[in-house]
Amino acid sequence: MRESPGRTRGTGRSGRITDAGWFVMVASFQFPKGMDIGMGTGANGVWQYWRPFSSDIVELGVVCGQDVSLPVHFHEEDQLTFVLSGRRRFLMKDSLFDVAPGQGVRIPAGTPHRSLSESMDILCINIYTAPGVYDAAGLFAGMSLLLRQGSIDWLDLAAIIEDHRCDGGMPRERTEARNGSWETVSEGARLAGMSREGFSRRFRKQFGIPPQIFRLSERLNEARHLLRVGQPVAAVAAETGFSDQSHLGRCFRRAFGVTPGHYRRSVSHAP
Repeated sequence: MRESPGRTRGTGRSGRITDAGWFVMVASFQFPKGMDIGMGTGANGVWQYWRPFSSDIVELGVVCGQDVSLPVHFHEEDQLTFVLSGRRRFLMKDSLFDVAPGQGVRIPAGTPHRSLSESMDILCINIYTAPGVYDAAGLFAGMSLLLRQGSIDWLDLAAIIEDHRCDGGMPRERTEARNGSWETVSEGARLAGMSREGFSRRFRKQFGIPPQIFRLSERLNEARHLLRVGQPVAAVAAETGFSDQSHLGRCFRRAFGVTPGHYRRSVSHAP
């Protein structure tokens, strides 16, 4: 893997010494109008999401900063992550995926994964799509070419994604349909005719995560879908089984890097 580029220091508009490398990162991607990424520098990290006009691009996102770690979770969509600057590291099935600038990684729908924090600022694009609809390798090659040519505009990004659409694709399938309908580990064990401990061991061996984390991720994915179509946060918390809005907020931010309210405002309409 290629190493991250070096960084120099300069003076920002406020007169404070800042990392000039950050401004190079910002220049490499033209964000939608009004998107604030100022919090994503240094030790902090920030996630921003928005929806383009496309039936199969569920949403786009950018991740900035150093503290970009997220606990184990999965998505109902394919996640295509392309790094503009710095690097991203993901753990999937006990394997480490190290993604350098100009490179990408596809995390298939339903795949448990977690991301690690970095010691240098990163900037990367997350593309969430219907499963199996896009040629990830071809898309990453096209994005790398645009990056080498100077910059990627988000409208050009949406166009190049569509250029790499495949024929067919996998049907959208809820992960819970593969495992029966259960709300608690004890209920899942009873439905499987097993002890709680035996059910948990077999589940973790089969899916790579404990059943309680799997079920939480399912509920958060459902919350993400409901917020995406504009439902109020309090109603989403109740419908997805969280004790209250604050409980949903804590779990949602831990998994996706933003609060439910911020996410809802960002993705409720295309910029």
